[in-house]
Amino acid sequence: MERRLTSRNVSLDWVERDNQDEGNVSAHLIQNTYARLKLQYAEKLRQYWVEQLESPNQALEQLSLAACLIELWRSMYGAQPATEQEQPSKNTVPFPGFVDLACGNGILVYILLMEGYKGLGFDACRRMTWETFPAEVQECLEEKIFIPRPFVDVLDLQEMGVEIHTGDFPDNTFIISDHADELTVWTPIMAALSSPSSPLPFFVVPCCSRSLAGSSYRYPPPKESNSVQQSANGNPAARKAYDAIEQNSQPASGDLRALRAIKIEEKTESGFLNSMIGSLAAKTMSVAEEIGFDVEKTWLRTPGAINMALIGGRRRVTREWLKNAGSRGSPTTREQADSVFKNVMEVVERECLKYGGIQVAANLWVERAKSLHRGQGTVHQAK
Repeated sequence: MERRLTSRNVSLDWVERDNQDEGNVSAHLIQNTYARLKLQYAEKLRQYWVEQLESPNQALEQLSLAACLIELWRSMYGAQPATEQEQPSKNTVPFPGFVDLACGNGILVYILLMEGYKGLGFDACRRMTWETFPAEVQECLEEKIFIPRPFVDVLDLQEMGVEIHTGDFPDNTFIISDHADELTVWTPIMAALSSPSSPLPFFVVPCCSRSLAGSSYRYPPPKESNSVQQSANGNPAARKAYDAIEQNSQPASGDLRALRAIKIEEKTESGFLNSMIGSLAAKTMSVAEEIGFDVEKTWLRTPGAINMALIGGRRRVTREWLKNAGSRGSPTTREQADSVFKNVMEVVERECLKYGGIQVAANLWVERAKSLHRGQGTVHQAK
């Protein structure tokens, strides 16, 4: 049976728009780029589809996400895809590079590399799709398990039997965390730890909810539907106290009519924040803001679903990158870097308390990471 790829509109809409902020990405630009990418790559991806547990339509989700990132990077860095660089200018600011966490089938990495953006992706398990890409793309896809730096510092990892990644990236690297599950809440943490003096920007699309120890965990929804928006201006002490008494509550089951009503409600902003994914997004945003990130939330409309994405550090990077022609930007004092590191460790220590501390959480993380590498864990099938 011939597999056909179907599509719907794709866009990236800021939930809160600032009329003074001209960096917002126009939806029609993303749609135009998506149409071009679909025409250029979709049929080839369909012909060479080898994943047995994934639908080929998931390739369209990766194409749509690539379109969003290309236009986002255009607004942040002035970076253009290779197809638009007919006459490269000496004044063109080089793109700083990206990393795709838990890159799965690697399609997003493949598209971005082919479009002229340097970067790499890594995942706990090598995928069959990687073998279908050109050799230069395969070199940028790495089979490694991620072990956070705070866990590495308390563990003996001499006999892991597999390469590890600690989340240390070059300066200014843009972090992509798309359906990264265990790495979702860790994303702003590793972005800050990788460069405390100039935290790395990130783009997070949440999915399966996990704790910092890697186990399944449903975070409670924000107390108010707009609490995530106000958290930066709220009371940090109150937020920490609320986080400290989180309960791993599960939603009550109900009849089909009630469940359908819940699904409909989840498509609204207030309803989304009460869903498992919405609560995960709210938690990730809260952690990022506590560390010191300026975080924006956006509605991400792709062929597969409507989700909320989080963008960290966009305004600062846009302001400093173009102003300083790709340099590190405004100098940061040692005190500021120390403050970022202190905030990060406070978050990690607090979140690991529910498991008995960092040491216990680290051991749980490593065991799950090993099972994912052996193919015994639940590998997310969205990409």
